[in-house]
Amino acid sequence: MNDARKEAEVTLKWLNGRELNLPVYYDIEDKSQINLGKNTLTSMCEAFCDEIEKGGYWAGVYTNKYFFTTYLDYVKLQDKYTIWVAQYNDTNTYRGKYDMWQYTSSGKVNGISGNVDMDILYRDIFDNRGNEGNTEDRLDLPDLSGYRGTSIVDALKSVGYDSSFDSRRELYKEAGFTDTYEGTALQNENLLRALQGKDDYYKTDYKGLSFVDGLKSIGVDSSFVNRKRIAKANGISNYTGTALQNIKLLNMLKKGTLRKI
Repeated sequence: MNDARKEAEVTLKWLNGRELNLPVYYDIEDKSQINLGKNTLTSMCEAFCDEIEKGGYWAGVYTNKYFFTTYLDYVKLQDKYTIWVAQYNDTNTYRGKYDMWQYTSSGKVNGISGNVDMDILYRDIFDNRGNEGNTEDRLDLPDLSGYRGTSIVDALKSVGYDSSFDSRRELYKEAGFTDTYEGTALQNENLLRALQGKDDYYKTDYKGLSFVDGLKSIGVDSSFVNRKRIAKANGISNYTGTALQNIKLLNMLKKGTLRKI
């Protein structure tokens, strides 16, 4: 544990107060460590992460699926820190909670020679823990699951919530939309669907013929791995990225019936 704390101290020294928008992760997966036992290895993670957080940063643990489930008390860790799991596969079968999934080490990125690791981020963690924890100015999203109409204004009024344009603009941002709210019919429909807790992806006004670009238009990961997972959730188990498969999925997206994964 002392060594883990010293590692954290050195890390903080090199960070030197720099402002980060992602957590500092403890990478633990060396085979030479496994004989230390689950309790010791878990305590090492805690020692490093706690020291990092004392320094004002958000801390997390990174390792592969096998190491998480075999050598760490991942349930204990996931309740305290952000989790980044590596499993090089088309599907992540890790059953604990996680915020990032590293799915390959052989990815390609323009401008970089050789292979690179590729990841999918499932949670908005582009902030340090102190800022995320400051929820004073965040809105409590209204629950509109019981509303059966089609008007976001009437829906908000039905639960006694401010339905003004400014209020809807703030709700739109808090619900996770990244485009500028202008009160269009499509934006209002998507906001209503979000507050109703719908299981389908939001509708898009994308007019093109590319499923990839259609996903990008609503801020959804358009990588082949994620498209394959989306396809499986929507009844296409043998997705290979053919034109016919993509057209079918794109049409579902445009109609607002493409199910989330």
